[in-house]
Amino acid sequence: MMKQARNGRLALSRRSVLLGGAALGGALAMPSIVRAANEEIVFATWGGSWEEAMRTAWFDPFTAKTGIKVKTISGNTYGKIEAMVKAGRTEWDVVETLPDFQWVGAEKGLLEPIDFSVVDKSLVMPGEDMVTTYSIPQVLFAEVMTYNTKLDPPPQGWADLYDTKTFPGNRVFDGDDVQATMESALLADGVAPASLYPLDVDRALKKLTTIRDQAMFFETNAQGEQFMSDGQAVMGMLPDGRAINIRNNGAPVQIQYNATIMTWSTMVIIKGAPNLTAAQKFLAYTLTPEAQAAIAMAYTYGPVVPKALDLIPPERAKILTGGPEMKGKAILRGEKWWSQNLAAATEKFNAWKLG
Repeated sequence: MMKQARNGRLALSRRSVLLGGAALGGALAMPSIVRAANEEIVFATWGGSWEEAMRTAWFDPFTAKTGIKVKTISGNTYGKIEAMVKAGRTEWDVVETLPDFQWVGAEKGLLEPIDFSVVDKSLVMPGEDMVTTYSIPQVLFAEVMTYNTKLDPPPQGWADLYDTKTFPGNRVFDGDDVQATMESALLADGVAPASLYPLDVDRALKKLTTIRDQAMFFETNAQGEQFMSDGQAVMGMLPDGRAINIRNNGAPVQIQYNATIMTWSTMVIIKGAPNLTAAQKFLAYTLTPEAQAAIAMAYTYGPVVPKALDLIPPERAKILTGGPEMKGKAILRGEKWWSQNLAAATEKFNAWKLG
């Protein structure tokens, strides 16, 4: 899904296909929200087809229901947020971010608390730290094991990803996604999901060393797709939307959902937001089952509200992050640990790659 280097640079990789059905957002009945004349909020977004999906599924229906317009702006880097707040000139209201910012931004005093008398957090799926004082989850996305269908028998789980004797050939990993790469190594090495954090970085690198000669690291998701679709690699970890995309385009690949790492994006309100009350109403709207179903119909990210799946056709639900294909199989990433340790882990990982 979203790839953001934690140095403030935005390097995003959104799923390439905007699927149909987004009109659901306007068709479903929504909770009553008092209309507000001539109000607007400014939403800082990653842009692209994802912004178009939100416009259809969330922004326009929200405006139609409340009278509150949603203006979008791109370039939602952490540095810009901090500069605005420190200058006392906050221009944005709501920002979509990766989960680390719900702690980083709070520690730096950059965020407004969520008003949970307005925003119903009880609707959100279970998961440690998915809801905090300063954030709510937006949508789900995942990294999944993707493999070439010529492998017979097909790989069944994490251990197979690192078993080059039974499954010879190259493996692909996202060169910027230190998290999924290290997590996959530890899970393949026998670490139980419940014991994954705090992450044993040295043990992860030791396991990665066993496939050093077969490991390929891609710089863009499009490159990762190419490595799998043309057979340069026999398996690897790809964003689930990308894996679905190359499979649907006829490449000889399949997905093994037994090896899935799931995470989420967040939405926060910036300290000093000029339209605070309207921003709280918008967040409340996005967590309704109807709004979550609408965004899942517009884009293949999964809903963070389980009740939304009841409003989504079964064939659509099957391809969504967190849908029935992943139920009971996906491991939810420990984003709080990563928010505190990513820099040090990345330094060790980069040194390992050069070794």
